[in-house]
Amino acid sequence: MRVYLECIPCFLRQALQAVCLATKDKAMQEKIMREILQMLHEISWNTSPPEIGWRVHHMVKEMTNNADPYADLKRRFNELALALYPTLEEKVLHASNPFEIAVRLSLAGNMIDFGARPGETINVEEEIEKTLQEPLDKKTLEKFKKAVEQAKNILFLGDNAGEVVFDKFLIKQIGTEKITYAVKAKPIINDATLEDAKIAGLNGIVEVIDNGSDIPGTILEKCSENFIDAYKKADLVIAKGQGNYETLNDVDKPIAFLLKVKCRVVAQNMGRKEGELAIHLQNVYC
Repeated sequence: MRVYLECIPCFLRQALQAVCLATKDKAMQEKIMREILQMLHEISWNTSPPEIGWRVHHMVKEMTNNADPYADLKRRFNELALALYPTLEEKVLHASNPFEIAVRLSLAGNMIDFGARPGETINVEEEIEKTLQEPLDKKTLEKFKKAVEQAKNILFLGDNAGEVVFDKFLIKQIGTEKITYAVKAKPIINDATLEDAKIAGLNGIVEVIDNGSDIPGTILEKCSENFIDAYKKADLVIAKGQGNYETLNDVDKPIAFLLKVKCRVVAQNMGRKEGELAIHLQNVYC
């Protein structure tokens, strides 16, 4: 998926958020924003939004010498998700359709996305309640359930810190023995890394790998050989979030995209409405 004009204000919003987290030096903040404006003016927009987003965030990190501006926010949302986990686990275990509730909770976790909205505005408990009630295409849900039941080797692409905790419900419903869970190799925005997966307790239930990249999506050409090997072996990929959709929506691979649609550009590309819960099956036939 390529960059559209509507993406440019989003890049600038992300840049401003990141620079304010990375440094309190007003002169440095202005310098960085001016250089990012220049970069956006000069760079080709004939690429995916996550790749340009990567350039924006790398400029912030390099110019402030701050390798992880979102560290405190990630820590806060990991802790919040873990605190909510026992109560939500009871909800899944006692549900009439545990698989659906697990999918909904995984989708609720996708709202913990600082690339799409400021972290300070995210009310996780409120998002969970909304997501448990919002419409969800039941036919597609059943196709997704059948696909994961038939799959023998699943590569699960995680998205954000905090969100990875909510993915555990779905992982357990699918079956831990056939899942490899992938995160980013280094911090980028609030995307999950190996450290976040460990905090979430994923290491104890599934194999966890990093993809060798810190682009906020999955650009296969920039991933590690180890990740590509896992990708090739998988007969189904579960990909969380808009960044993974924006970078994988045109690959020839069975992929189940799970996300909350957070912007008009992605909504139009998917043929969905902004704000919709989406299970988007690509090359999945069952």
